[in-house]
Amino acid sequence: MLGIQLYTVRDKMLDRSSIHDTLVRIKQIGYECVQLASSVEKMEITANVCKEIGLSAVGILCNIDMCETAGDKLFEIARICGAKDIGISSSIKNEDEAEELIRRSNAFAKKARASGFSFSYHNHSNEFIRGNNGKTLIELLIEGFDSELVDFMPDTYWIQHGGADVRAFLEILDGRVNILHLKDMKRTPTGSTFAEIGVGNINFKGIAEVAERIGVEHYIVEQDVCDTDSLISAAISYEYMINNIFGDRMIRK
Repeated sequence: MLGIQLYTVRDKMLDRSSIHDTLVRIKQIGYECVQLASSVEKMEITANVCKEIGLSAVGILCNIDMCETAGDKLFEIARICGAKDIGISSSIKNEDEAEELIRRSNAFAKKARASGFSFSYHNHSNEFIRGNNGKTLIELLIEGFDSELVDFMPDTYWIQHGGADVRAFLEILDGRVNILHLKDMKRTPTGSTFAEIGVGNINFKGIAEVAERIGVEHYIVEQDVCDTDSLISAAISYEYMINNIFGDRMIRK
């Protein structure tokens, strides 16, 4: 399924009315599903609106603190909109923080699985810092997360931003990725920044080939910062994916 991370259009989702209008527009663009990310209160509103208008949700993205303090509520919200995955990201910067995150994540992942949900980890580029032991933090996470309980939710922009090869990194995670974040990167005179899919320089056709091979089911567009109206950016990314990726390859679920 091709969906969108609602963080992309967070500026449009201020109250129930604007959340409703934004989700209706997302559905009109053609997106098949969404992924929730916000406060617990807004995610509950969003989940109810998704159910009301018939828009699927694949999961929730938050952090380990929210999971530990509001896990049961997150499960309740996920059940409202049919979401199957609880995901987290983090800002770890060293081996000690990685070890603590591994411990906490494995513990919550066990609870999530017992409650009927998958649990996944979404990377940024900080995980590609190399520690004193010669390994990157992401390598420590891959080794330390319980492979039976913790999946990965890779992000194309942040992998490239971290200096890794996106396709090679996905190959390492073969069988552990259900949700893939699609985010493009463009070069400007002042450095690299976010872009609509197809506007930047990331090789999405090559990534799609690997993603299909390793078993990715949900392709989630996300753009952290938009140069234009966020819904226009969402539409640009959707059209590129449909016309250049899903239109040429039978990987649309």
